[in-house]
Amino acid sequence: MKSGLRRSLSAVLLAVLAAAGLSAQPSGLPTAAEINGVMTALSAITGFRVRRQLPFEMVTREQINRYLQEQIRIMVKPAEIRAEEITLKKFGFVPADFDLRKTTIDLLTEQAAAFYDFHRKKLFISDWAAENMRDEALVHELGHALADQNFPIQRFLARSGDDSEASLARQTIVEGQATWLTLEHAARRVNRTLADPATADQLLRSPPDADDVAYPVFAGAPLYLKITLIFPYDQGQRFQQALYLKDGKSAFARVFEKPPVSTAQILHPERYFSGEIPVNPVLPKSTRGMKLIAQGAMGELDQLVFLRQYGSRELAASLAPRLKGASYRVEEPKKGGGATLLYISDWNDEESASRYFEAWQTGDRAKWKNLEVTSQAATLFQGKSEDGYFRVTRAGTRITAEEGFARPF
Repeated sequence: MKSGLRRSLSAVLLAVLAAAGLSAQPSGLPTAAEINGVMTALSAITGFRVRRQLPFEMVTREQINRYLQEQIRIMVKPAEIRAEEITLKKFGFVPADFDLRKTTIDLLTEQAAAFYDFHRKKLFISDWAAENMRDEALVHELGHALADQNFPIQRFLARSGDDSEASLARQTIVEGQATWLTLEHAARRVNRTLADPATADQLLRSPPDADDVAYPVFAGAPLYLKITLIFPYDQGQRFQQALYLKDGKSAFARVFEKPPVSTAQILHPERYFSGEIPVNPVLPKSTRGMKLIAQGAMGELDQLVFLRQYGSRELAASLAPRLKGASYRVEEPKKGGGATLLYISDWNDEESASRYFEAWQTGDRAKWKNLEVTSQAATLFQGKSEDGYFRVTRAGTRITAEEGFARPF
């Protein structure tokens, strides 16, 4: 999906995983010697050069909250936040009264332990982080700092442009590599390495669910936000592992020089190695009198969330990888009126398309309170809801959904 807020915040995303599930007895600042020691160790693993001394500072939770709000004010236009929020609501990923801006700030602030500011080239460490939390977050963020000294991260992230799939793939490289380095750094301190299958099997595990009491914002967040926040860390470390096993130390630079272009390549490293890319359908031209809100691709990760939310984990795992490509456009009338959604997806075979057609209908029935179906067949699902008139069709391996229109089809 087009993810202006997620893309623009990629330079200030925090070490979410480093904070999960740990106690909160505060710890002090690390010393310059500690930081230099970690940077040297990470340099030995990656082959990246330590080019400069890294400044650092302790900050309070209130300071981080103000910092995040200021970053959003500077980097994200209100129109981008609105477009992202409307798009998420049109797909049913968040409820109708959801406040994306507030929830994003609350999520990041709640999970923070330390973060590296790519603009000021400075490390910030929270004053409430426990020592074990701080140590993990410190290595993670120093991984960012070291990569930034060799491949400037802000420029790397910006090169994805408006391509949301490429944007998330690049963000996943940044976070996944730092997460992998945190594990490898800890392993090497006890003479182990992720190159050993037993060590990798032990350490490369999905993070535990956030504690409902310690992290109530995360626990109560929509599934889409939970999964997309965790994805760069969890799947990113697995992707980095696949690259490391194939290319060794050269993998760390290679992934910045030739980054993946989609979430499908992250989820299936063999597709990255072979150069396989999604082929997204071309949408028909917009009709006169409509104003564009958002447009983009709905990649495999988005499909995984959708199918899990409106189906099951098993359905998501079996069907999402069958996606060939998907495109969408969200518009609204220039003279006023509700937003409309045009969505087209192509699948590898008719059986997969038929299963997805059924899943889309389940999603429509769940996300709307007042649904009136006027036509339903093996290839047609049509009617009206409080969102407006809708029509969903299947033609071979292609699904087309048109929703939120003021007039019937």
